[in-house]
Amino acid sequence: MAPMSRRDSASHYPIRAVSRLTGLGIDTLRAWERRYDAVTPARGERGRVYSEADVRRLRLLRDAVARGHAIGGIARLHDRELETLTAMAAEPAAARVAAAPRPPVDTTLLTDAAGRFDAATMHHEIGRLAVALRPLDLIRDVIMPVLVATGDAWHAGRARVAHEHFVSAIMHNVLGAFLRLYVRADAPVRVLLATPSGERHEFGTLGAAMLAASGGLDAIYLGPDLPAGEIVDSAAAIETDVVILGVTAADAGDMIARDVAEVARRLPHDVELWVGGRGASRAASAIGPRGLVLRDFDALARELDRIGARF
Repeated sequence: MAPMSRRDSASHYPIRAVSRLTGLGIDTLRAWERRYDAVTPARGERGRVYSEADVRRLRLLRDAVARGHAIGGIARLHDRELETLTAMAAEPAAARVAAAPRPPVDTTLLTDAAGRFDAATMHHEIGRLAVALRPLDLIRDVIMPVLVATGDAWHAGRARVAHEHFVSAIMHNVLGAFLRLYVRADAPVRVLLATPSGERHEFGTLGAAMLAASGGLDAIYLGPDLPAGEIVDSAAAIETDVVILGVTAADAGDMIARDVAEVARRLPHDVELWVGGRGASRAASAIGPRGLVLRDFDALARELDRIGARF
């Protein structure tokens, strides 16, 4: 990223202003820049700054994506080519999106491959979908539904426990790989993620770590079943801005509730505490007004966008 002189700063915009000008979330802007090289902002005194040309190009990319084009396939196009893409449709992008909401992602190929223990097909299909979808959509509409469907099939006797282990291993590797892909050394916000003692289901929390990292944050994932003292001490050691706890157990048993309450009590007040997962609402009483309960991945994405916009 090239440095920018003070003289040039008047014609440049910080990332929060660009988000308002384009309607794109801050996490999307950072992901498009880092993963796809869609634009190359300059470096100002307070971080990234975008030129008028950058803003114009981002608007063209936004409109092309709204018309159904995957960002991975258009990010390297010249502006003139993007103008041609966006001019091809007569209706405005907003009208088209409102009239034709995005259909559900078809995960049949993945679930069929899981039933055959076909790892090659699963990795290929996830890779294809990762190019076409935002990280949020990949987690919410692909990875988590496939995991749930496999677990349901096992409990219903339609699949073996080996199928559940097979799919879990692949998804764990996929989420870990994406988390490593998005890692950056100069992230402005540090987020610590874990599950409390007694909570061994980690996929939702690992997905949350991937989502945070894809939005340009420093996501530090500590894994499942971690005692409250370890979580609090680790948060202090790494000087985190947010602690996110995953609670899947619907009954949020006594051990989990105690650990969540202890984290809420001992965590410094300048560190935000978020709890998400299917059991998060049951854990709400354990955190009281000290923490934030996240109902789904969309709520998490909004909070990540908010915390990222502070810097």
